[in-house]
Amino acid sequence: MWSSTLHCGAILVSVTLLISIEKATSSQDEIPLQDDPDTPVMELTLLPEDSDSRCLDGSRAGFYYRPSRTERGANRWIVYLEGGGLCYDPSSCHSRMDSNLGSSNYWGQNKTGIGPQNPFSNQNPDFWDAHHLFIPYCTGDLHVGTKSRKGVDTFGGYFSGHLNFKAVLEYVSKKFICLGGIKNASDVMLAGDSAGGMGTFYNLDYLADQLPGVPVKGVPIGGWFFPGFTADQPETPWAPPSIFKDFQDNKTGTTALLVGYLNTLYGAYLPPTCVKAEAKAFHCATVNVLYPYIVSPLFVLQNMYDTNQIYSELFMPHCSYDPPSCTDEQEHFAAYFGDAVRKSTKQVLDNTRKKDGIFLPSCWAHCEGINVDGRYDINGFHITELVGDWYFERYDRNPYQVVDDCPDTLPCNPSCPHMVPEPRPGPETQCETELNTLCDRMLGCLKCAYEHMKELDAAGCTTEEVESLCN
Repeated sequence: MWSSTLHCGAILVSVTLLISIEKATSSQDEIPLQDDPDTPVMELTLLPEDSDSRCLDGSRAGFYYRPSRTERGANRWIVYLEGGGLCYDPSSCHSRMDSNLGSSNYWGQNKTGIGPQNPFSNQNPDFWDAHHLFIPYCTGDLHVGTKSRKGVDTFGGYFSGHLNFKAVLEYVSKKFICLGGIKNASDVMLAGDSAGGMGTFYNLDYLADQLPGVPVKGVPIGGWFFPGFTADQPETPWAPPSIFKDFQDNKTGTTALLVGYLNTLYGAYLPPTCVKAEAKAFHCATVNVLYPYIVSPLFVLQNMYDTNQIYSELFMPHCSYDPPSCTDEQEHFAAYFGDAVRKSTKQVLDNTRKKDGIFLPSCWAHCEGINVDGRYDINGFHITELVGDWYFERYDRNPYQVVDDCPDTLPCNPSCPHMVPEPRPGPETQCETELNTLCDRMLGCLKCAYEHMKELDAAGCTTEEVESLCN
């Protein structure tokens, strides 16, 4: 496995050279634009073998780093947490161990960067030239795990996402002191998408506590797991939305049990202010409950109809809105979920303690279109400008809270290519039912199907049908 050792002098020389080039630049057109082959990449460093930081399979955790390229960005740091689902049982966790989401043995030598780490000035004008620190996601625990020893209770893996975050921060603070260091930064942004977005909510105040005197702000992307204030659970406003089958059967409670289970499985790091205030600590394992306790400034980027939550976490069968292929029950469930998101995120709009931002388009998508360099807009307001103006407190230029107010209770934002045409679903076959029971169709589906070949054969599955369902 390739690894690198960072040499302070070498990095300092390269940064000095890059800043010299920037000083010689005479126009905006001469700084890195899209498809510029000379744009530096982020390079991989693996943490020391004796560290408690581990990927799910026990391989070393690490990070990717690209130094600032200008005087303007020389003291600004953008830290990004990678997304990529979660694991919750032996099958889902073991399948991740054979991929970059569970093992550093599958990581490449470098990365370019997305969102606020996009290195092209015409797509990311405010943050392209900062120090970029990318933390890969290889623990399947939403970046909150604190289990540094494997055992039967961890399915033979390591749930150490928060410990990895802590170890990376400590390593970078010590090794990069020649560049001024993250502890002497002018400002730091913590961002992430999906699982990394959720990890941003949970690790933001921890990061701020480690950097006293440094302004720290968070930009979670598609990380509001889960909303609350659901129509079917008025007496338990903390509780996440019901899974689709429970919603059909007028039942509640399954999702709350799942939240508690994952919290115990991961040994989740939960911010102490929330734990101290809430009647039950595991309630803090949902962003709906955690949000009011977060002290650091936030700009929340979230699609109103998060398809990952609706499909993968709440188990609604796939359908489409353009052209329409959803059943009445599916549309009712989507409207129910969107209503919960609007009510839950209203906490951001009502927050008078700090100027938190939010961009909430009425889109049928997960993280698509809502990163800092995203293409979605609400009434002509675009994310790139909104986040930049909020971050630098340019409040006179653009609003920092923008929520779709189109009257429909289903996805209605015209800027979203949010509805992939799919045929109207017919009755679920016995094969599909058995596959849904045995495997996660969003992760390692074909591998799982191969492991359960006998059961799927007994359900009448053919190779063609299994491949079609998994794809």
